[in-house]
Parts: sequence; structure tokens; C-alpha cells
Amino acid sequence: MADRVALDSGALIKLSDGDPLTRAVLRKWTDEGWETIVPTPVLAETLRGGPADARVHRILKSRASAITIVGVSEMAGRDAGKRLSDARMGPRSTVDALIVASAVSERAEHILTCDPSDITALAGADLKVIPVYRRR
Repeated sequence: MADRVALDSGALIKLSDGDPLTRAVLRKWTDEGWETIVPTPVLAETLRGGPADARVHRILKSRASAITIVGVSEMAGRDAGKRLSDARMGPRSTVDALIVASAVSERAEHILTCDPSDITALAGADLKVIPVYRRR
């Protein structure tokens, strides 16, 4: 099986905004045969049903980015709850926990994120967290 990288909401937004570093990292990994996945909770955080969604939709449908959208299984939902408990995080972090648990259940090795502190706390040793930062 190929290596897999998951994108969280911030990483998908940066990619859709054309961030050169995020695009370069994913292009390199794609060229090396890596698979890119986006857990469905990322869609809930990034899409609002309006014209502003067009850039995200273009990235999700692009053959160049080769992104696969993955659902949240019952097992990942249970794992997310445990991760919230283990990390002593409250319900505000539920979506992040679902993203991490889905990435782990889909056998991703890495997660690209704009929120490395929360994602690291939730991922533990199960994923290598790769931070990408939003411009201020």
C-alpha cells in the first residue's frame, strides 16, 4: 500500500487558496506515489454551500491533487471519543478528533494541518503531524 497523507481543514483551505508551499509538498508526495485523503468532517468545516466553495471543489475534483474523500466509520467515531478523553479535550475539538481518527483508520501515516498543537495532542504517536501555517 502507498503512503498516505491526510489533510485537515486548514491544509485543504491553504491548498485551495493556492499556497505555494502546501501545493509543492503535496505535489512532491503525489509524484512519489503517496495518496492524499480528506476525511468527511473536513468538508463540514470548509464548505458552506455557496460560491466561495468553488476553489475547494476544484481541488477535490482535480486529477493533479488525486484526493480521495473518506467517511467516518463507527470505529473511527468511537476512537475519536477516546482520543478526546485521553487528550483531555472538550467537545469543541470533536471535529479535529474525528479527522484524526478517520486518518488513522484509513492508515494514513501523516496529517497536514494548520493546527499542530491540537492535532498532535489527538494523534499521539499514530500520525506524524506536518504543520503548515496560515499567513497572518
